[in-house]
Amino acid sequence: MRCLIVDDDPLICDLLQHFCSKTDDITHITTTNSGFESVNLISQNSFDLVLLDYDLPDMTGKEILQLINPATAVVMITSNKDFASESYDYDQVVDYLVKPIEFTRFFKAIQKVKKHQTPATSDSQLFIKDGNKLIKVDMTEVRYIKSAGNYAELHLGHKKIMTLMTLKEMEQKLPNFFQRVHRSCIVNIKHIDSIAHNDIHVGGEEIAISSSYEKDLMNKISLLS
Repeated sequence: MRCLIVDDDPLICDLLQHFCSKTDDITHITTTNSGFESVNLISQNSFDLVLLDYDLPDMTGKEILQLINPATAVVMITSNKDFASESYDYDQVVDYLVKPIEFTRFFKAIQKVKKHQTPATSDSQLFIKDGNKLIKVDMTEVRYIKSAGNYAELHLGHKKIMTLMTLKEMEQKLPNFFQRVHRSCIVNIKHIDSIAHNDIHVGGEEIAISSSYEKDLMNKISLLS
């Protein structure tokens, strides 16, 4: 799992980082003391788990929760017990740890996170960074996504959205009805009109299929049909 630790107390960050390093299920760890920076990190990266402090100096945990994809597991870590019951109104929240934290209780929370996660998400809405703002995109409306250097272009029927994210980073966030068909293109299977002669036709556009992705595409189509 890729984990983001968000806490304004450096000692808590160090403790959580130490706990994560002792847990085989967590392979990548990113830390931040800022709520605003956490929002930028969440919008530009794919995290499986967020360890989130409720009381931050620049944003509340509740505000950050509203910007986290429901498919991302969140463990609240704070001394604010008042938010404990309310936190479970959020689909992302898997567990709630009250400071001071012991490793045995932390490890139990990680086991809950593992049960919460699924191999692929079918959630149809994602928050995408467009310029200086985050916008909620209904991914069922996205026909295909193309690479443009360090940017990804989301092509919808009526508009195009550019976001500062590589295609690989975008691919990790996408619902399971998307499939990469070329090193520079991912297609929404629900919008495919036809497939012929190594080409896909999507809303009047013709997109080439790379031979290395053709088998994966046909397998995905058979699974979702």
